[in-house]
This record gives sequence, structure tokens and C-alpha cells, in this order.
Amino acid sequence: MASAIPAFKDIVIYTGHDGFRGPYQDRIKKRVAMFKELYPGKVMTVAGEDLVGILKGLDLLSTLLVIPPGESTDLDKVFSPEEIAFLMECFKKGMRGYVTCGSAYWVSKTRIYRGLCKVQPSDTTSIVKESVLPLFQGTADGPLCPFPAAQYKVGFYSAAVSVSDGTNECNIFLGGGGSFLPHADEKVKVLAKYTLAELEKRNKTKEWENAAIMVPVGLGGVILSMFHPYYDSTDINVELYEQTFPNCGTNWREVHAKLSPHEVRMAFVYKMLRQLEELAF
Repeated sequence: MASAIPAFKDIVIYTGHDGFRGPYQDRIKKRVAMFKELYPGKVMTVAGEDLVGILKGLDLLSTLLVIPPGESTDLDKVFSPEEIAFLMECFKKGMRGYVTCGSAYWVSKTRIYRGLCKVQPSDTTSIVKESVLPLFQGTADGPLCPFPAAQYKVGFYSAAVSVSDGTNECNIFLGGGGSFLPHADEKVKVLAKYTLAELEKRNKTKEWENAAIMVPVGLGGVILSMFHPYYDSTDINVELYEQTFPNCGTNWREVHAKLSPHEVRMAFVYKMLRQLEELAF
């Protein structure tokens, strides 16, 4: 599936900082597996304490930094101001990035979350925060699928959502993700949109259609995506999930049945990554 001579020579997957990790551990494992499939031999995992040293030794013009999903407030806590400044300079010098869900909220200049979370586990009013690493100058707003599951301290239900890149449609796992609202003056390429039927099903307006975008940052660029392409139907044990997570709002049987086959989802996300390799705006 990967090209013979990919532009990405090194793919660095951030695995969190010691003590207070940052990204969710299961998401890290799935991210690593996905990229090893798409780019064999190019993937390395790097802890936060080693990230600056590793990146200093790489050709940034051919490096992709992957930040797996995690609570954006946790990511605020684990990165030092010096690390944040260094990462911003790396992007400006040509590094590219791929961030998903919570990490995509984190690198959006403004993030709005309208539901329960660790910061507000019992109240559903909106949280509005400004990014310490604003790679995207617009707003990340969510969740697309709100549901106040108080016993789990989350404000969303999970779903298999239909997205389109303008040519192909794909049903992909979504959990807590929302939409990207670009700043009027920012250069943005929309890579995937929620289908109209999906928006209508969620009672959302067309303003919510942007599910994945690509933005330039200096000589580099970054993909921000709200969905999780690495979740397979085989990851979802319907009976177990129904017993373990009662009243969570998620229809696990529907998610299991609706997700597109693995090869379809991998082809969909790889098409996005190829555009990032080429910075094809």
C-alpha cells in the first residue's frame, strides 16, 4: 500500500511522559500497529523525555510526528514550555504531524468541549480553552455525539460515522470527536467530511461537516482528525461491552455491524497521509 520511496523516512510516535502519561495507552498500541502496516520499517516509539533529543537527530523535512489521542488537558500538563517551543520550531522547519481526537483538540488554537469530562465530571456546560501549541488557528468543537454518561464521567457516546473524502465514503469509529471550524484567513484543506445523512442523524448543521483537515505550519504541516481508523469490528466484543458499559449511550451492535472493513479504512487514511507527505494543498 505504501509507495516505493515514501516522503516519510522517519515516523515518530509519541508514547507519553513518565509518571503522567498523556495519550491513552490503548490508542498508542493501535497507532503503532497502524503505522507499521502502512509504513513498514519507518516507525519508532519515543517517550516524551526523549522526544527533543530524537527529533534533533532527524531530517525534519522527512519526519512525521504522531501524537495519539489523549485528554487535551492531560497533554497540557505533560509538555513543558521548552518542549512546546521546540515542537513549534520543528513544524516551522518542515516536520509534519498527525493528531487525532483529543490531541487534535489540543493543537487547535481554540477548543470547545460541550460535555462531561475529567475537568467537569458532573456538569455539561461548555469548556473553552486556548492551545499552548496552536498548529491550527481555528476551533475544534465537540462532541459530535453528545451523551451525558455521568457514571463514566464522559459526555459522548461512541459511533461508527460515515465520512467522505469527496470520492470515497468510509464508516469509521468516533468517540468524543467533533468538528473543525477554520479561521477565516487560514489555509486549510478539508480531507474528510461527515456525510449529510450523518449530520442529520446527529442533529448537526453543515457547519459541523469537517471531520479531518490538513493545515500548513511554516515549511511543514499537520493532519487533524476526529475519527479513529484503527478500530476494527474485531475490537468490539458486543456482549462484553453491553455488560461492562450499561447505559453508556453507545449502540455497540450497530457500531460492530457498520464499521467498514479494515482494508477500506486503511486505504482511506493512507490517502490522507499521502497528501500530507506531499503537502498537497
